[in-house]
Amino acid sequence: FVLIDSNAPSRVMIESASNAAKAGASVFFEPTSVPKAKQICENDSFIKNVSYAFPNEDELFAMSDISVEGESTADDLEHVKHAASNLLGRMRSDSSAHVVVTLGPRGVLLASKSGGPDSSVEHIVFPAEAISKVSSNGAGDTLCGAFIHALLNGADEKQAVRFGMKAAILSLQYEDGAISPYI
Repeated sequence: FVLIDSNAPSRVMIESASNAAKAGASVFFEPTSVPKAKQICENDSFIKNVSYAFPNEDELFAMSDISVEGESTADDLEHVKHAASNLLGRMRSDSSAHVVVTLGPRGVLLASKSGGPDSSVEHIVFPAEAISKVSSNGAGDTLCGAFIHALLNGADEKQAVRFGMKAAILSLQYEDGAISPYI
């Protein structure tokens, strides 16, 4: 597994993702901001090598280059699903690909496609647990890290999302920093 966030220079991210994909590694991408996510995803030479992406909703729309008016509701996530499907269509095609979209109090959307030209996209929404949030700093990073940990320990993507959400709750409720030391 290779994890890339968008703080590195673009050329380094592109070369790292390309080399990792050529070596058969799964490439995980954690965007750090809307402008950085948009910039690196404008270049297909990066996103075509990504196996897993972990954007929040705003980063997803920037990465998929789809503009949306208004905010989606818990019952209407169609434009989020559309943007995730669009992004999956640009991601790695020689293997399965997944987009894990954090939706704040609405939960997490997992969009997955199997490898191959005729693959269909599956969307699963994981509802958020009602909690008292102290800070959202680090919650997405925590979810991503815990997700990868779960995969490395034999979980499938659905189990990994659930595990990541539990870990993210600890960071959301931690008041002394971005990521809870209890993870």
